[in-house]
Amino acid sequence: MIADRRKHSRVNTSNLISYVCIDDRGNETTQGIGRAINISQNGILIETHKPIESKYILLMVIGIEDELIQVKGNVVYSLPDDSRMFRTGIQFLETKEKILSFVINLVKSFSKLSSPPQGGRVYDNVIHQTPFQNIRERNM
Repeated sequence: MIADRRKHSRVNTSNLISYVCIDDRGNETTQGIGRAINISQNGILIETHKPIESKYILLMVIGIEDELIQVKGNVVYSLPDDSRMFRTGIQFLETKEKILSFVINLVKSFSKLSSPPQGGRVYDNVIHQTPFQNIRERNM
């Protein structure tokens, strides 16, 4: 069995997410919509109908107060799965504050659509495991 070496645990989600692929010069190459599968403080796994072939990506979601929240990332891999969809792993490339805001908003918006787990909110797993303790307190 292979040990999971991730620094932060992942939270399962099922949010729609918009993306724009960016080339090395910062130019937009393609755009689309996918579904967030899981998210952590370091990155996100999304599912799309097409492979994401660019090195960089801009992810966008609508926050819980209807504001547009964006975060840049580095595409680590984009592989087909058994259902003919593509799973793309993305590492965030932003400040800790911006990443945390994106993660909290994505997970909060998902938790509004689904029932909270026994004993707490869905996003508690993300925001309580933190080197971001004071950032979290300012955003709550």
